[in-house]
Amino acid sequence: MIDGNALTAARAWEVAASRAVDWEWFEGYAAFKFRYPKRFEVALWEDGALVGLSMGRPTYRGENLRLDFVEARPNALGPRTPVFGSIDAAYEIYAHLLNVSQIRIMNPINVIVREYYQTFGYHYLERKKYLYRNL
Repeated sequence: MIDGNALTAARAWEVAASRAVDWEWFEGYAAFKFRYPKRFEVALWEDGALVGLSMGRPTYRGENLRLDFVEARPNALGPRTPVFGSIDAAYEIYAHLLNVSQIRIMNPINVIVREYYQTFGYHYLERKKYLYRNL
């Protein structure tokens, strides 16, 4: 769960030059939380340090689960902890609870990231700009 402690810790990420996307977790989370009450959120901690954040939600028809945002702690703030495997496992559990048939990763930032997700069994749909994995 993303709480005030996680959002405060994520503020330190804003100044890291190694961030690939400049998404503002504090304000962005508030808007996402308000708009999507059935959202799924993950805050990963390791040794008292925030190492990953992610948010997603069911698709509008409720047939699939979207992973909209995922970010690992920037390298400048400590050793990079691989977080996607844990986040993917959590999304899969939630997807099974919702009885959905597919997990989608929306708008991967670049080819390197897209190829990384593909190592977890995801397939890319160029036309729709998302990766998917059937459950």
